[in-house]
Amino acid sequence: MPQDTIARLMRLKKKERQQINSLIEQFRGEGTAPACPHFGSCGGCLFQDMAYDDQLSLKKRMVNDTLRGIAAVDSVHPSTPYRYRSRMDMVTAFGCIGLRRRGSFRSVVDVTGCSIMQEKSDSLYRTVRPLLEAVEGYDYLRHQGYLRYAVLRESRFTGQVMLNFVVAEKENRLSAVIDRVIAMADSVSILHYGGLADLSYGDIMETVKGGHIEEDFDGIRYRITPNSFFQSNAEIAVLMYEKIRGHARGSVLDLCAGVGSISLFVAGAADRVTGVELNSEAVETARVNREINGITNVEFVCTDAAAFLMTAGDYETIIMDPPRAGMQKGVMETIDRMTAGTIVYMSCNPKTFRDDVAVLRNYTVESVEAFDMFPQTPHVELLAVLKPRRGQVRS
Repeated sequence: MPQDTIARLMRLKKKERQQINSLIEQFRGEGTAPACPHFGSCGGCLFQDMAYDDQLSLKKRMVNDTLRGIAAVDSVHPSTPYRYRSRMDMVTAFGCIGLRRRGSFRSVVDVTGCSIMQEKSDSLYRTVRPLLEAVEGYDYLRHQGYLRYAVLRESRFTGQVMLNFVVAEKENRLSAVIDRVIAMADSVSILHYGGLADLSYGDIMETVKGGHIEEDFDGIRYRITPNSFFQSNAEIAVLMYEKIRGHARGSVLDLCAGVGSISLFVAGAADRVTGVELNSEAVETARVNREINGITNVEFVCTDAAAFLMTAGDYETIIMDPPRAGMQKGVMETIDRMTAGTIVYMSCNPKTFRDDVAVLRNYTVESVEAFDMFPQTPHVELLAVLKPRRGQVRS
């Protein structure tokens, strides 16, 4: 990336941080005592010294500022403020085990426990963490060392726990550690990633136990593998999925389908569902999830959304749940020409949602709701329903 582009992005991020900090001071109120002793140094949370009702008011303001001229939300659906997070990636670097220091990529805070993690995974982390002190960490600045991450995942509604170790060398130096904690986990795996990027994923080098855990959303069972993306706040995810299902009709297209969580959840309300996902491992897991649930009206296609839409047929409902970067402009332009009956857009980034919706000339935003998927952080999840403009409905 050119240096002038990097400098421009850094200036934008600095400006955004300044704007967030200014809003925080406006909504802080009388404040509250942080639940975590690491708050202030650890970069995982930003709002623990702010009363939860004030956090929701702040997020409402942030969403409405971002979506001005497009839509407005009356409130933000609340979550459990603590013990909600199903996945935590603990970095092992510079002699520390924990999370990066607030505002610094070059420093790691030793985190002894985490108040936003679910209880069983936090207990497992508190047990495994001191054992990892004897294992060589990884210097992600010099790209030297062994253990990159300890990743903990917990299913809210089944209580199953997964522990993954991401290593930079194709060696198992963790047997003694794993032996001490294996009874506390339902799945333990060692993943290898030897590249230069800072990733907490990798090729499965060794499955020590299980190889997956399962989650249950309203009777739909999902298998979660070490590299699977799955929603970080299960209670909020179920609430949003129920609302999505309420809009699913006829032939449904689910873009960025992942492991099929939305596709399978809405299948009972649809004639048929097509889930499109580029990641082959996710598609394989989605097909397993389909078989586990005995669902017959859902198919999963492993391809890029843009490529799929070039030959796509008609769909009454289009569902999108893209990553933070949003959808490609060309994808949105193609969707705009399809004029489906309803678009349901689930977004973890109001700014990219705003930009994507601006491309849709043939649709109008019927409603937007905000959900606190990530309490104690500035992040907020949106769920929008869009309908064809008058005169654009398919015959």
